[in-house]
Amino acid sequence: MNLNKSLSLSLMLSTVSGLSFAEDKKESAFIGEVSGNVAVLSSYDFRGITNTPENDKVTLQAGLEYSHPTGFYIGYWGSTLGYSLTDYDRDTEKYQGRDAFENDFNIGYRGKINDDIGYTIGGTYYYYYQSDAKSDFFETLVGLNYKDLALSAQTTTSNVDTANRGDTYFLVSYSHELPYELTGRAALGTYLYGKSSKNLETKDDFNFRHLTLGLTRKLGNSGANMNLDYIVGGYDRMDEKQKNKVVFGLSYNF
Repeated sequence: MNLNKSLSLSLMLSTVSGLSFAEDKKESAFIGEVSGNVAVLSSYDFRGITNTPENDKVTLQAGLEYSHPTGFYIGYWGSTLGYSLTDYDRDTEKYQGRDAFENDFNIGYRGKINDDIGYTIGGTYYYYYQSDAKSDFFETLVGLNYKDLALSAQTTTSNVDTANRGDTYFLVSYSHELPYELTGRAALGTYLYGKSSKNLETKDDFNFRHLTLGLTRKLGNSGANMNLDYIVGGYDRMDEKQKNKVVFGLSYNF
């Protein structure tokens, strides 16, 4: 992964990595609910990294989640990637071979303080197919939401090729329904870096990662959505400025 899972769906699928799933849920044959989504994006820019995106080509993403009435949930989210993590060529300093595939396994608990305030405690295990174990890691999640406003913090628990133990991604997001079946969205992402692990070099302790502004429009009663996002690029851990970028997508919730 070139180091949040931008588009109603992609905003959470790409920048928050599968933490949010379809609002339209179906009662399953067993106790609880199952929801899912499928999306096609023009690119996959994980947590505002636009200079070296996870996939700079057309990207297919999908997720499925089961939630229990008590608040516990378990889910899966996956995405095609535009690079390989196997067969490193020291001469070209590039990885050769088949492109990798991101697999995110989510588990946690969602609760309510009252009708307007809720919280989430959980985590995600990132497994990259066609890669070695140095790319796979677990990340904790703590979230708080008030109506359409949400705040989350995700913290890496081990040193890997793309992150230091203690790296924490903060995301503030807001969505609001607009006329003509439109939904407006905004998300601000920042990073607090775990420099004490001495794994990856880091120039800043804390920096602005991205601001993502988006629109989603429902395509009739089909369950499909058309998405448009504009990513205002921030800075990575080496203080390199990320470029601004437009991302298009189509998604289907079920």
